[in-house]
Amino acid sequence: MGFETVIASDVKLEKIQVPAGEYIFQLSPGAEERVNKYNGITELNLSAAVAEGEQAGKRVFWTYPDPTAIGKNSGKPLAFSAQAMKKLEIALGIDSNPGETFPEYFRRVAGARFGATLATQTYVKDSVEVVSDPKFQIFSVHAAA
Repeated sequence: MGFETVIASDVKLEKIQVPAGEYIFQLSPGAEERVNKYNGITELNLSAAVAEGEQAGKRVFWTYPDPTAIGKNSGKPLAFSAQAMKKLEIALGIDSNPGETFPEYFRRVAGARFGATLATQTYVKDSVEVVSDPKFQIFSVHAAA
């Protein structure tokens, strides 16, 4: 009887949100490059699962823009992205191979652990103070102790 009474169109997904805080993550397989449909910049999409504690198993997602792309507002290359990816490489503690690109590297080291912060931001929109959902802070990565 179970599946006969569950109507697919009636089921609504719950938002599974990892609260702001400091976590140990495990890098998930499947680092993927995609073009952002809003700005046309190629991005490297990564994800990780919380590895320890009450939130274990919940996933977070983040992107690194192409470091050679030109920022829409700044008119300068998005070089910070290469620095952030290098910082994650160091936090993972596994050296890249000669000639290996960051997408290749992150696919190879999937399963490695690292620490990072999820943080909210407060901003004003239409004269109302809004607190964002927690987001992965790309420069907060560090070795998992």
